[in-house]
Amino acid sequence: MASIARRYAQALLEALKTPEEIERAQNDLAGLRKVLSGVSTMARLLSHPGIEQRKKKALLDSVFVGLDCLPAVRRLTSILVDKRRLVNLPAIEEAYRRLKDRRLGMTSVEVTMTIAATEDQKAAWDTSLKKLTGGPVRIDYRTDTSLIGGAMARIGSVVYDGSVRGSLERIRQSLLGE
Repeated sequence: MASIARRYAQALLEALKTPEEIERAQNDLAGLRKVLSGVSTMARLLSHPGIEQRKKKALLDSVFVGLDCLPAVRRLTSILVDKRRLVNLPAIEEAYRRLKDRRLGMTSVEVTMTIAATEDQKAAWDTSLKKLTGGPVRIDYRTDTSLIGGAMARIGSVVYDGSVRGSLERIRQSLLGE
């Protein structure tokens, strides 16, 4: 399934020309996924083999009117409905995000804190991580109360642990000679 999602995501990315279209397609995919997951019967209707294609297209067109999606996203969705692969939309959206980030030279970072980050904290993280990575970053913020305090940042496989829990673990290892 991952290879299918990646192929569709790659095809969508190649159909887009400007960085603005590339970013907008990500938002279009997310909006489409939300609409389809919010109305559970819609996704079932669009994938049902017993419903005529013209009826599916009419239903899909009604979804697109409310979303104002890019033509390339519309074509992709239409193909997914035709091939009964609409169930792959979340995986395609995730694969597209990864491919888009790579194409735009963006680094994905995961920041975990004990409480939700404020806008000031997000701005500070953005500035610091741009300096650290040397380029644009896309930051996913998460919360984890087990950190006790502080924060952790994961850039690829490298983890920067500034949490109280991490500090206590390093002290414990130092005392035990590990």
